[in-house]
Amino acid sequence: MSTVFDKIIRYKARKLARAHIKRAVDGLRYGGHFNFEECQREVDNNYWQRKSVNLVFDMAYDGPWYLLGANDAVKGRRRFDVPAYLKGWRSQIADFSFDGWVNPRIIQQYGWIDQTIGQQYINTKYQLDQLDWESAPYDKKNRAG
Repeated sequence: MSTVFDKIIRYKARKLARAHIKRAVDGLRYGGHFNFEECQREVDNNYWQRKSVNLVFDMAYDGPWYLLGANDAVKGRRRFDVPAYLKGWRSQIADFSFDGWVNPRIIQQYGWIDQTIGQQYINTKYQLDQLDWESAPYDKKNRAG
């Protein structure tokens, strides 16, 4: 059961995360440099983080970063090295790979994310190689060009 105190902590954590995300995005937009270590110090010194029990603050703080990472993966970009951001990014890429999606540009730029995605690619490629393309029905409407 969630208490009012936990709700306040979650609110404060999300607010701080959104402020850090805004700082990070503005830094990229205007050619500055984003340093997550400064943000981590702010989190560590935050009053609400110190009063938090059962990782309420940490989970609420990580939520906006996780969502940003997942959204960036959908858009085919990766901008930050924040742990929660990377977790969201990897999770979305893994979801795509389980659905059979492989983006060569992402692979070329970032390499294989982890062994799971690499194995999914190998499995998909193997299944495509096993198809009998010669006996597939021909439809003029589906012809490229």
